Amino acid sequence: GLRSLQKTLGLDSPIRCMEGIDIAHLAGGETVGSKVCFVDGRPFKNEYRRYRIASVAGGNDDYASIREVISRRYREAGAGHELYPDVILIDGGLGQLHAALEAFDALNVRPPMVISLAKKEELIYVQQRSEPVRLSRNNAGLRLCQQVRDEAHRFAQHYHHVLRRKKTLGEGDL
Repeated sequence: GLRSLQKTLGLDSPIRCMEGIDIAHLAGGETVGSKVCFVDGRPFKNEYRRYRIASVAGGNDDYASIREVISRRYREAGAGHELYPDVILIDGGLGQLHAALEAFDALNVRPPMVISLAKKEELIYVQQRSEPVRLSRNNAGLRLCQQVRDEAHRFAQHYHHVLRRKKTLGEGDL
């Protein structure tokens, strides 16, 4: 899957580290972000991170939430203190991709290859292309992207449920 994706994205170097970012919220309740990490195509759970979204009033703005996660995660990485991915995959479409790129711009950090994967159509949006990439359903690169996206989604949803449970239990104690 890694070689197939490398070829699709036109990258010179092999992809070793790939990170996936997702946002989860329930109608403006707790909003959380997740960052998962895959090294050599396998989940590397030591590098998984969860983010409670603080900057978004009302909590229901995916783009602002993505910008917050990107800036919190890559502020340190840009300074060379952390593992830096070869590819970042955002769960979403073109708007989510642009939100991520805006965050890198604001940080003044050169982003790695940033792509987004839109559900249903399974189109891959790539930062340098105006048209999305459509790969066949059985393409190994697409399957890897789906795996990263689905894991980021699972991790964000899990954290979201934990926070909701805490909130519900907390209110019951009053």
